Amino acid sequence: MKKRYILLFLLFIPLLLHGQISGVVVNSSGMPLTGVMVQTADGSVSAVTDLDGNFELNVSAGTPLTVAFLGYRSVNVAASPGMQVVLREKGAKPHMPQSGQDDLPWSVFILANGMTSFPFAPAVGLTVGMVRKGGWYVNAMTGFGFHMEDQTLQNGYDTYNGHNDLPFYTGETSKQTFSVTAGGVARLGNAPVYWYGGLGWAYKSLTLETNNGKWVAYYTSAGNNMSPLHSLALETGIMANIKGFALSVGYEAILGLTKPYSEYTAAHEIKIGLGGMFDCKRRAAK
Repeated sequence: MKKRYILLFLLFIPLLLHGQISGVVVNSSGMPLTGVMVQTADGSVSAVTDLDGNFELNVSAGTPLTVAFLGYRSVNVAASPGMQVVLREKGAKPHMPQSGQDDLPWSVFILANGMTSFPFAPAVGLTVGMVRKGGWYVNAMTGFGFHMEDQTLQNGYDTYNGHNDLPFYTGETSKQTFSVTAGGVARLGNAPVYWYGGLGWAYKSLTLETNNGKWVAYYTSAGNNMSPLHSLALETGIMANIKGFALSVGYEAILGLTKPYSEYTAAHEIKIGLGGMFDCKRRAAK
């Protein structure tokens, strides 16, 4: 008797699983499609979507279905209660995730810089700026020691305190440097690596201490002697964002603007910066 009931139950399982499956067909924009053919793979059961894109089929869950509509790509899906089928127009490219550059937020960066020039003259400074795919920055640098010259001497022959000779030199020197530059920043590819380049104004001087406590600058014809000059500063470099930490390495050339230094590169400088880069908050979508 029990075996008979078990056999009857097994015979009724397909009937129990067979039921009304409903769903909706929409396009890639989410708009319902009317008149779409939805049918089983063998074509034995079919339905057409109504004005709201809805359809009903008397099939069991998991039944293979084919959904087709003129001008759209046909798709094969498995039947499931409350299903939604999305059809894409023929010729339309599948949606691919973008690199993210179009949605990059603005980032603010602040770096503390250390710099040395050749001839040797250390300096420190600060760089601030903003960047997305492109951006801007400003930078200021100054030397550790700074003694403005009290007097300048041209090759040792200028009159100093009524005498045509150099005052006694104590052996103490001071190398001054001060520069202000500004320029542009550009992101290189998808990685958070940036090129920067700019120009500005620089002042450099080498002063000597005399026995009377004065600091004098000694002009010579050698452009790298860093005698007093107002200069054009040109710089370029690379900056990277490493999980919020900004690191930069750059090169700066100081070009003399006044004779005899206008024919010389007065100094070559290597600059290293370390700081942070912070993403600005995106505006809330309207």
